[in-house]
Amino acid sequence: MARIRTIKPEFFTSEDITSLTPLSRLFYVSLWCEADREGRLSWRPGTLKMRYLPGDACDIETLAKELIRASLIVIYEVGGKTFAEIPTFKTHQVINNRESESIIPARVKVACTRVKAEGRKEGKEGKGREVASSTRFDDFWTAWPKSDRKQDKAKCQDKWEDLKLDNLADKVLADVETKKLTRKWQEDDGKFIEAPMVYLNNRRWEDGSGGINQSSGFIPGAI
Repeated sequence: MARIRTIKPEFFTSEDITSLTPLSRLFYVSLWCEADREGRLSWRPGTLKMRYLPGDACDIETLAKELIRASLIVIYEVGGKTFAEIPTFKTHQVINNRESESIIPARVKVACTRVKAEGRKEGKEGKGREVASSTRFDDFWTAWPKSDRKQDKAKCQDKWEDLKLDNLADKVLADVETKKLTRKWQEDDGKFIEAPMVYLNNRRWEDGSGGINQSSGFIPGAI
């Protein structure tokens, strides 16, 4: 259901916005109208295209990729259904108290905790030690799609920490979200999704093109 939203004057000079292509800016604003009071919406690219950009010859997945890379939207799944969230939605909008509560499930956000590391020996006594769980690695692991190759979480976390990827987490997570939109990662129930350890070892987020082979492209309306 489309809703009435507002645009502040400073929107037009924001660096995040001016870096977008014109149609991506328009699509971003249209998502505000689609989103509920929490900034969440059901992710149906075909419906969004017909509802908000019916007269434009454009590919919604390409526009979405641009917004994901700019960290302006996040695509996520709950219970096998795909949703989107606008992280800064409440920065842009003053919500009418009469607007209905959100019925879309929230994106899972993992808090930073301190956990007992089982099996990691410290000195001769072999006691577990307190280690900080990397919040951003948890975000990475949650974002990585389910597949037979999603294994070795502990080793992946060690690699993440060795590479100090908390400092590049936004870039890495945006790249993963982009790859999740590609034909290669979506066809045959994720048969060709690589192992997260392979992704980290090969620093795939540095591919430059988001790791998208031009011949693979996006699957229209696939998410």
